[in-house]
Amino acid sequence: MKRLLALGAAGLAGAALTGCSLLEDSGDSNDSSEVSNEQFDAAADATEGDCLPLEMVGGDGSEFAVDCSDPEAYWSITAITGDTDATASGGDLTDHQAIFDMCGEEVGAYLPGEPLTDWNMIYDQTSGDVDYLFCVESLSEPDEEGVAAVVPTTGDCFGSSDIGATVPCESEQAEYTVLDVVEMELAEHDEAGIEEAAADCGQTAYFDLTDQFGRTGALLCVE
Repeated sequence: MKRLLALGAAGLAGAALTGCSLLEDSGDSNDSSEVSNEQFDAAADATEGDCLPLEMVGGDGSEFAVDCSDPEAYWSITAITGDTDATASGGDLTDHQAIFDMCGEEVGAYLPGEPLTDWNMIYDQTSGDVDYLFCVESLSEPDEEGVAAVVPTTGDCFGSSDIGATVPCESEQAEYTVLDVVEMELAEHDEAGIEEAAADCGQTAYFDLTDQFGRTGALLCVE
């Protein structure tokens, strides 16, 4: 059986953003990667608190989790189960409610000042059966360059290639400074609703933080 890992939000690095045409959609967020038999077996031993690399399938292809002190560690597993009735098709769940029930309603949302969250699964491409379903949260400790996998908030800086990383404002990676945050109800908003909220940014540019489920929870007013 060919088992795949479905990337819930493209690893979130370089995730799609909209807002003043400053960024374009980064592409399909449901690309999949084949999981080796060794990784599949190792997933059975994974527990809450274990860590995963950014792309969630890494290393030599024989390991699932990595040591949390490993420089490659990016995610912490917050929940994982091998007992699920969920099904998948085309690299995505046929019903996302299983994710919300397991990970919480805010999973995948871009929440200013908060670590990134995401979900993933290992599933059988032929049958569509989901073998493992898991929730993750980014490790928020800054790396040696001061970059932290945290959604920027007021006073923070970030680069256009990764809205999910706060970088030192003196860094060459820093392209934007967040002047203010406009909070919105986490829901699907039409263009008119986003533009109305963006009026609170005045004449400054803005990014709307729209997640993989089409929900927008905030706008970043930037310079």
